[in-house]
Amino acid sequence: MSDDGREAASLARRALLSRAGRAGLGIAAGVPLVSWLAACGGQSSATQRQTPTSAPTIAPTATQDTRPVTIAITGDLMLARSVGQRLLATNDTFPFTHTGDYLRGFDLTVGNLECVVSALGAPQPKQYTFEAPVKSFERLVAAGFDIVSLANNHSGDYGKAAFSDMLGKLPGYGLTPLGGGLNRAAAHTPVIRKVHGTTLGFLAYCEIQPQNFAATDTSPGHAWLEEASMRADIQAARPQADFLIVFQHWGVEYETVETSHQQALARAAIDAGADLVVGAHPHVIQPHEIYQSKPIIYSLGNFVFDEMWGVAAVGNVLTLTVQGSRLVDWKLRSARIGDFGQPDWIQ
Repeated sequence: MSDDGREAASLARRALLSRAGRAGLGIAAGVPLVSWLAACGGQSSATQRQTPTSAPTIAPTATQDTRPVTIAITGDLMLARSVGQRLLATNDTFPFTHTGDYLRGFDLTVGNLECVVSALGAPQPKQYTFEAPVKSFERLVAAGFDIVSLANNHSGDYGKAAFSDMLGKLPGYGLTPLGGGLNRAAAHTPVIRKVHGTTLGFLAYCEIQPQNFAATDTSPGHAWLEEASMRADIQAARPQADFLIVFQHWGVEYETVETSHQQALARAAIDAGADLVVGAHPHVIQPHEIYQSKPIIYSLGNFVFDEMWGVAAVGNVLTLTVQGSRLVDWKLRSARIGDFGQPDWIQ
């Protein structure tokens, strides 16, 4: 019998039992329909005893979805300045013209949103401030992004009002903010996603000044990176996720080797229960290592960024295949930034 047929039969049985209950017949829900119908026909007890009965239908158990999950993670996405101007002047998928098809092919695509996306606020007193046009949300969605980290030193560039505006608009575009919230508790709350049969957890932190961009108990902002609070967050998130990924915004700009401080924090995250640590901020690729059988990628470098040349114009995209708690495979794919900050694959 087809699924539709089984459902129709089940509904008919429930209707008959309901009528029987209203009539005061006291029919138990577990009595096979054939026996109940025989009784309604006035058969003798002997006839009823001779009537063969079928066993109750047992609903099939749902098959567990064990398909692996694929994830892509990009470096910095800076959609302001000349990138934003070009974005407003185009009606295509810029700045993801050459990379969007690939990124859309993953179950989850995640990036570090290295700017505020809003039309509100005013530049804060710092050397570089990045505010991208609201149209950027559409381009991120078109490129396949699902989650964007706000835990960086540019998400607060135009003040708390602009940050809150971005935070409120992201879900309306189907984009989940990570590492940022209306208060400290929200900013430190993990993003949990179940894909197929695997539950993935994400946390994100920033330790790059200004620290007043960080969320407080009563004001919005990003999650500030402190080892003790990071450990506590990881330990709290660990039971909720089969596989837990921690983002770190750290390091020294344009240094191609990680610092001992980065290494200590990354290893502390693994020791606390993270399955993978991935970093951003230096604007260049930094090395990766395996610690306690878990990968640490110190910096992916830039992905979309203008005014970048040489080593700063090359970034990596991290791709993962995860099945339950097992990291099946991971790779790094390189892209080079071209005109107007737009990346294209070089491998």
